Amino acid sequence: MIATEDIEHCNKCGFCLPVCPTYQLTSNELQSPRGRIAMIEAAIQGEIAIGEGLNDSLSHCLDCRACETACPSGVRYHRILETGRDMLRLASHSKQRSQPSFATRQILKLVKKPKWLRGVMRVGNRFKKTSLPKPLESLKPFLGYTEQQIAKVTISSSTATCTVEFFEGCIMSAQFADANQAAKNLLARGGIQSDSPVQQGCCGALHLHSGYAEEAKAMARQNIDAFLHSEKLIVNTAGGCGAMLMQYGELLADDPKYADKARQFSARVRDWATVFKRVQHKVPLRGSGKRVTLQNSCHLVNVEHAGQDTVDLLKGVTGDLFVPYSGQDSCCGSAGTYNIEQREWAMSILEQKMIVLADMQPDLIIVNNPGCHFQMRWGVQRYDWDADRVQHLAVYLERAAQRAERMLDQGERVDA
Repeated sequence: MIATEDIEHCNKCGFCLPVCPTYQLTSNELQSPRGRIAMIEAAIQGEIAIGEGLNDSLSHCLDCRACETACPSGVRYHRILETGRDMLRLASHSKQRSQPSFATRQILKLVKKPKWLRGVMRVGNRFKKTSLPKPLESLKPFLGYTEQQIAKVTISSSTATCTVEFFEGCIMSAQFADANQAAKNLLARGGIQSDSPVQQGCCGALHLHSGYAEEAKAMARQNIDAFLHSEKLIVNTAGGCGAMLMQYGELLADDPKYADKARQFSARVRDWATVFKRVQHKVPLRGSGKRVTLQNSCHLVNVEHAGQDTVDLLKGVTGDLFVPYSGQDSCCGSAGTYNIEQREWAMSILEQKMIVLADMQPDLIIVNNPGCHFQMRWGVQRYDWDADRVQHLAVYLERAAQRAERMLDQGERVDA
C-alpha cells in the first residue's frame, strides 16, 4: 500500500506537533508525524535510503493517532505509517532491523491461541516476583493482576430491550475477564442482553502494528465470519480492539470476497461504554467517597471518537469525585507492544504522566484498555502505590452498581 494521496494531503502546518508524545519527549522533528511523513515521502521518491534512519524514526512512533485528531486536513497518518513500515520490511537490508523482539514474537503467537494465553498468564502471575529469563524480562509488567470475583447478572430474552454481540478479545478474556463480565452485567442491568459468538478470536491489532499485515487480515476474516450470523451491534471493553475492529473495512478493502462484509462489520462496532451510556439512567451508581481520575485509551479517543462517553459515565457516579487532567487522553506509552520494543521511550512517556498523577494523588485511576491497564499498574508500582489503584472502567462501575443496589435494598437513598 503506497499512501501517496494521503501524503499529498499533508500541508506541513505542524498542528500535529503539540499532541505527538514522541515529539514532546524529544523536540526532534524526525520524531514527529510531520517529520515521519516527510521521510516516507523522500524514501518513496528515492531521495533517502530505506535504512536505519527511517527505521529509527518510524519504530519510535506509538501510532496513537492523536495527530489525526489534531490535523485540520484530515490526513490519515496511520496509512502513511503503514506504507513506511511496509517499505522497511520489504527492503532486504532492513529486514533484520525491523524484526520484533523475541518477547513480542511469543505474544503474537499466544494471542492466536486463547487457551494457551490464559494458561501462560496464570502461570506467569504466580512467578511475578521472581526473575525471568532475560529475553522475557520485559514481560514482567504484564503479570500480577488478580481478577476480581464478579457475580453474573442475567436477563431473560423476554425482558431484554435489545441484544448486542460481545467481542471478548484475547488479552481481555485471558487476563481481564472480570472487566468483560462487569460490562455484560451493566448492560444487563440496563436491559441489554449480550451474546458471544464462539468462533471469534484475537482482533489482530498487535499483528498489524508489528508488521504482520497478512496475519492480521486472516484474523479479521475469522472474526467477520464469527459475527456474520447477526446484524446486531458489536461491543467490546478494549479501546485498542475496538479501533482495530472498526478498521476491518479499510484493512480488507481490496479483498473481493470480504470487502463488503468487512465494511458492514466495522459499521456495527461500538465501545461497550457508548452503548451502556444510553441506558445508564436505569442503573443507579454509588461511589464510596473516592477521588477518581482517568487514563483514556488513545485509540478510543482518536479512532473510535468515544472517549467522552467514559468521562460522562465517571461523572455520573454519585458519591465519588471525578478529577480530570489535561493529559488524560494522551498515550501512556503502552501502545500495543511498544513498551516491550521501545521500553526506554515508553517509560519516559509514562513518567511524564506519573509526575502529574503523583501531584494529584487520586484514589483510583480508571482505564479502558488492557495495554493501558498494564502500563499504569507498572507506573503506580514504580511510585510504591498499590497496583489495584488502577481499575478498569467496567469493574469500577459494576462495583458502584452493586453498592447502589445494596443501599436501595436497605431503604437508603443512593443520591443522598
